[in-house]
Amino acid sequence: MKNFLLFIILVFAMQTTFAQRNIDLYWDASYSMKDRNLQSEFLYLSNYFKKYPESNVTLIMFSNEVIMQEKFSIKDGNWASLKKELQNTIYDGATNYNLEYNENVDEILLFTDGNENLNELTSPKDIPINIISTSTYTNTSKLKLVSDLASGSFVYLNNDLSSGSQKEKTEQLSSKDIEEGYVTGNITGIEGDLGNVSIINKNSNQGVASLPNGNYKIKADNGDLLVYTFLGKKTINIRVNKANIINVFMPDIDQNLDEVLITSKSKQEEVEMVNVGNQKVDKKTLGYDIETIGEKEISELDTDLSGAVKGQFTNFELKNPVYNKVDISQFLGRGKNMTILLNQYGLIVMDGMPLGQSNSGAFAGIQYAQDDIINPDMIESITYLKGLAATNKYGTLGRNGVLLITTKNSTVGRATNQKDIVLGTTATYSGNAEMISELPDTPYINVLKTSKSIDEAFDIYLMQRKKHENNPSFFLDVHDYFKGWNNDLVSNRILSNVYEIAFDDDVVLKALYFKQQEDGNYAAAVKTLERLVKLKPKDSQSYRNLALGYNYNGQYEDALKLYNNIDKNIGVGGVNTLGIDKTITNEAKNLIALHGDKLNTNGVNPKFLRPINYKSRIVFEWNDLDAEFDLNIINPQNRFFTWSHTRAENSQRIAQQKELGYGLEEFYLTSSDVGEWIFNMKYYGTNAKEKLPTYIKITVYKNFGSPEQTKKISVVRLEKTNIEETVSKLVVN
Repeated sequence: MKNFLLFIILVFAMQTTFAQRNIDLYWDASYSMKDRNLQSEFLYLSNYFKKYPESNVTLIMFSNEVIMQEKFSIKDGNWASLKKELQNTIYDGATNYNLEYNENVDEILLFTDGNENLNELTSPKDIPINIISTSTYTNTSKLKLVSDLASGSFVYLNNDLSSGSQKEKTEQLSSKDIEEGYVTGNITGIEGDLGNVSIINKNSNQGVASLPNGNYKIKADNGDLLVYTFLGKKTINIRVNKANIINVFMPDIDQNLDEVLITSKSKQEEVEMVNVGNQKVDKKTLGYDIETIGEKEISELDTDLSGAVKGQFTNFELKNPVYNKVDISQFLGRGKNMTILLNQYGLIVMDGMPLGQSNSGAFAGIQYAQDDIINPDMIESITYLKGLAATNKYGTLGRNGVLLITTKNSTVGRATNQKDIVLGTTATYSGNAEMISELPDTPYINVLKTSKSIDEAFDIYLMQRKKHENNPSFFLDVHDYFKGWNNDLVSNRILSNVYEIAFDDDVVLKALYFKQQEDGNYAAAVKTLERLVKLKPKDSQSYRNLALGYNYNGQYEDALKLYNNIDKNIGVGGVNTLGIDKTITNEAKNLIALHGDKLNTNGVNPKFLRPINYKSRIVFEWNDLDAEFDLNIINPQNRFFTWSHTRAENSQRIAQQKELGYGLEEFYLTSSDVGEWIFNMKYYGTNAKEKLPTYIKITVYKNFGSPEQTKKISVVRLEKTNIEETVSKLVVN
């Protein structure tokens, strides 16, 4: 009997020793892993397969997506074929941790540095995971947390402790390195790090508040319940379990509004007539940048015209009073010229008649007449024309903006037989712009152009990459080149390298999302835009860009919610959207006009529900707010208007853009603006320390706001200075 029992034990031991072990091996092949210590990692695998000599291994190699998935059978500890595959790895692309863990394996091995740039690394539910890293820049705290949650282990094989920061990273290896009995972490919201968050341990009733950078530390044991509260955020409850590092994201509280808006009994469109200087027209048919107020917006307390218009229009300023008197004729508008010898004031037009214009040039006098002779009680409406609209109607007199005043005694708009107006009274264009190149004239692009096949081109790219590995423009440009081979897999992977080298650079990430949207890769663009919100939570355009990105990606509810939050200033960091209010309103209107049947519009601003319909809309956006350039817009009659983004012409505007965080301008064209429009740019450079090119995103909409709307996005690279280049053409028919 005793011998039989010994035999059974021996057989069981042999089965345990030689049993096949099923393993999933995840191998990070992203660009940041190119300097990994293969020798140390291979030594780890050699020891592992000595322990488990009979193993079935599924290799999943990934970077910005899964590159390959292949099975290997390890016999007697021989893993030579697997080793050869790993040795031949090409490291390229960002890190995508959207990994689907197989629940039918005994163990997971993950070789990575833990640096998250496309999404977050999560733990498998019921499978132990062992994580191995040899990278100097390993996110050790994250990898430790993931392995702890899965009852696994984290092994850091980098012994280079030459710098203090590297030593600090290495010292985060185990739980005992954090003071026992405490939980630490970081708390963030959509606006970034959250300070002064209340964290209460419900078991001990002890509490702490997070630091301004979002970090916190609280005494807690396994099983304790931590409650995180912050004004305007959802309360978070987390039960402490194994991990002693808990990072928390606090979403905004959903706003439950009681107001229910009834829009219309029929599909008949609302018609809003506005004065444009010589007639009244339907505002929705205008292609111009205008704002209008009526007598309802003029307070009974306003005793003069300057009081009536104060605070009513964007990019409209009244000069400081002289002798306690404000002169309305000395208003400053968009496009004002700041040179001392030229006039920077706008033009006043009353009932179609231009009034005397003040002069801001040298030796200019002071006028008060316009403010004294206009009684606010007699005003029917005031319209503010800017940019192209003002110059098309009033020539050079209107280049600084036009204030159109219609009195109750006027007859403007009552004529029944209006003659067509010749479009444009500005100067005739006589320039000779060159068409901007699709690819830049750089040494690495010129070498790539000699390739006879995509394989040859990729080999050249890898060689050139060694010289330009830290230059984001290299990857942006080479991505454009590989698009010519119609290989999205390669071009998208090359583009994703930008995450690896410029994850904290908002100027570069803006250029990245420009390219992603140009490619139609809207889901990837959303990832970039969400990162930009975290990097620049005080920039107004960060939130507008994300809302538009949601729209492009088919996330219509998310887009409308964010537009609504921007409008109500909820959960957007208290940003000032002064410079882009009109853009946000038009895009929210467009979203509802095209996708309203899929949206719950209860509680949104009624202005978002008004119809919008332009023949064409063109939007210019730039990634570097320091960039200086002139935009020449040439109409079908060869008349041109210059929109200047230079410090010499618009220093205050550029200062405002930097303060509020936006770089955008839009133009509208109507069905009367038929023919070919040309958009030229002359680049003057940037004051930024990093002398990277400036990237301009140009979005052209046709039939904007209608079911027939089309959209085309193009991105141009500005690097040549003082040369006028054609960046876009638009035909209105």
